[in-house]
Amino acid sequence: MERLEVLQFKRDQLKTSSNSISDRFLMFGAEQFFVLILAFLLGRCSLFSRSFFSSAYIASFKKRDYMYYLASIFSIFGIISCSDKSSILKYVLSILLITTINHFFDLNLYSKALLCALSVGSSGSIFIFLFSKAPIEFLYLVLEMIGCFWAVIMFESFFAAIYSKKAYTADQTVVVVVVLALSFLGLSNSLDSVLDIENILFFILLFAVSLFHGMIMSTAMGFVIGLLESIKECRSIEMACVFAFSSLLAGLMKGFGKLGIALGGFCGYIISMFYISSNPTLRIREILISAVLFCLFPLEKIVKLQNTDEREVQRMIKEKIFGVASVLENIEQNACGKPAVLICKEEAKNIVQSTCQKLCLDCSNSNVCWNIDYYRINHSLNEIKNIILKKGRVEEGDLKEFKFLCIRWKEFIIVINGFLESLKYSKLVQKASSPRENVFRTHIEILKDIVMDAAKIAENEMKKDRGTSKEIELELVRFGYEVEKVDYAVYDNYFQIDIDLGDGFKSPNKIEIEEIVRGIVGCDVEIISEVPKISGGYTVSIIKKPNVNIDYSIYSKSKENINGDRVCFLQLKNGKFLACISDGMGTGKTASENSFIVIDALKKFSSLGFDRKVAIKFINSLLSIRNGEGFASVDVVCIDRFTLACEFLKAGAMPTFIKREDEVLTVESNSLPAGIEVESQFDFSTCKVKKGDMIFMFSDGLFELLGEDGDRILKEFIAKNQFVSTQSASKQIFEWATSNSFLIKDDVTIIVLKIGGVLEKRSEEKKF
Repeated sequence: MERLEVLQFKRDQLKTSSNSISDRFLMFGAEQFFVLILAFLLGRCSLFSRSFFSSAYIASFKKRDYMYYLASIFSIFGIISCSDKSSILKYVLSILLITTINHFFDLNLYSKALLCALSVGSSGSIFIFLFSKAPIEFLYLVLEMIGCFWAVIMFESFFAAIYSKKAYTADQTVVVVVVLALSFLGLSNSLDSVLDIENILFFILLFAVSLFHGMIMSTAMGFVIGLLESIKECRSIEMACVFAFSSLLAGLMKGFGKLGIALGGFCGYIISMFYISSNPTLRIREILISAVLFCLFPLEKIVKLQNTDEREVQRMIKEKIFGVASVLENIEQNACGKPAVLICKEEAKNIVQSTCQKLCLDCSNSNVCWNIDYYRINHSLNEIKNIILKKGRVEEGDLKEFKFLCIRWKEFIIVINGFLESLKYSKLVQKASSPRENVFRTHIEILKDIVMDAAKIAENEMKKDRGTSKEIELELVRFGYEVEKVDYAVYDNYFQIDIDLGDGFKSPNKIEIEEIVRGIVGCDVEIISEVPKISGGYTVSIIKKPNVNIDYSIYSKSKENINGDRVCFLQLKNGKFLACISDGMGTGKTASENSFIVIDALKKFSSLGFDRKVAIKFINSLLSIRNGEGFASVDVVCIDRFTLACEFLKAGAMPTFIKREDEVLTVESNSLPAGIEVESQFDFSTCKVKKGDMIFMFSDGLFELLGEDGDRILKEFIAKNQFVSTQSASKQIFEWATSNSFLIKDDVTIIVLKIGGVLEKRSEEKKF
């Protein structure tokens, strides 16, 4: 134990020494520096007045954190750096008023805009009474207040754009360019005695817009920038035309890369200055400097391009395919009676070597591992090879001494398991030695195509709000949680938040996390899952609180010691509630195995995000290649708790009844059970349910008790009886069905759902 403690101490010392001085003192990221610099420059901006833009900028902040107060201070510094005493009083006072009121009150966007306008009006009135006395100044002040109101709305759109991970839309691009142009105007005050810094930055901005958005957008932005320059310098609109034409040629040359864009912008500027401007003043030095800086600066690594989105989609598809391979391996082992995919010694050795090469090349501790601790490392890697041969994957508990030798052991687990899943998947799709395995391979390939299409659609429809994600992350950190990542995604009817918590000293508190998130998003939320991670910590999934809850109960009775009926209830991440009954053909162990395959696969496919129809078709193909009679009925009900749309999917299942007051609706199926035919067609239907509706699902054992015409008899019983709760309903139906029968012939399972009930699980299972 002492040796392990020494190794841990050495690892901590090495990690501490690797931190540079800049890492110790650098408190802000690039986004924080960008926000503070903008606050300072907007305080110096002299367009229209000096400077109501800084007041609007501060008023548009969503979150009242340390960045908000620092931005206020930087805006005040910007105003003081280039204003006289009277202007300092006017705009510094308005910023102080806005900051103070926002500290005590939580206002929405338009309230903040009104607050900003009134603050500027109040401080401006004091300024007029003390220094001016001119009545015309009040008219200018009213116009300034109106400008402040709309400037707050513009800056709010600006923050929403820069905190978003998605590519900018056209209106977001306009807002961002206008804000950057205003900040560049703040540089022209006493900073451009040698060079026209303002024009250099303007040209770099236009080149960047040409690179990322093409000719039309760059031309529009060039006109906007030129118009601002004309207003500031009190010139004609000629400068707007000059900038627009140079941006047009820069956008036309986009296909030739950065050099082509810079050359097009340079030529456009020269041509337009001679043919458009009545008083041409060439700034050759400024445009050449901006072209050189644009070509040298790695914008592609900072701005997210379309190919980055494609790589993200490919990564997501890869994760889903590897997840499918893991599911199929387990199903194949249970359904086909074959061992899992075996990995030979040479393959295990190659995987370990590949993992080491990937992680050790850029690791600061690699010299220590492969020189000082070589023998220990080599011994640990041999143990890992044996674990791979035995278990097929590596878990944290398998790494004993290796955890203290390798500072990147958590990444090692993730990478090596990724290689193993990739190898298993390739071996699964390449095995084709029998007709059954050919069918197996065919369905994997079909499913891969479906996943790729579904992943692309999901990626295109999903909208991530990076700003809200950052707010949630900062607030969780403030409450003591170790947050690794927060994703906030908005869909049509709801939003979803995935929070990755590290293995810190504080475990998740559901009530506390819900309160934190509720305070940020402004509505009630619900935690739907809290899953421990292999590497330590938890993944917490939160959605907008649905419109209804689903109350459910189970009543099950088996003929033998082993129940052949299986059920599952899933709270899906999209706010849907899924209930399923699978009845394996017959009773006992065989029936239980068949129904287990269906339920287990349905759970895992649903967790991976697959459509239920795709999952059932694939399960059918697996059961169809099983030796013997691998049949099982499938009865799925899926309720959208936001829209109250209800889906029914049946494969050889019994009728489902929907009780709405005194009326009973029937959902029937004529399809075959899963596993009889490879190309079986299943019944799928939808309807709209209402709050208070009760849904009744049954296995075929209940109908065997009722005998012929059991459907009609059961429907009449449900219609004429009023049920107090789902639990009493399921028990009452079973007792009524068995009142005239001494022995049950098959396993009986009853599920009762109620729309709008209190969400809780209540079940009762008995053996006969």
